[in-house]
Amino acid sequence: MRAKVTSIETARKLAKASKCPQCSAPSLKPHTPFCSRRCSQLDLGRWLNESYRVPAHEAQDDADLDAMLAEADKDTDLS
Repeated sequence: MRAKVTSIETARKLAKASKCPQCSAPSLKPHTPFCSRRCSQLDLGRWLNESYRVPAHEAQDDADLDAMLAEADKDTDLS
């Protein structure tokens, strides 16, 4: 298995070419991947306010599960 080798200069150019995820301006060194302290603080605020969320499915209660199992036991078509 061969890994792709990238020179340090190419990696630096790619890092410089990256854009700020907040405003799409070019990212700057002390605030990478953001362009400024303001954009990094805005992103942090969004994390702290829970604006970034991953949708999740709520688990069903055991009572619901028991009712579904009882219904399945009664249904002769499923057996």
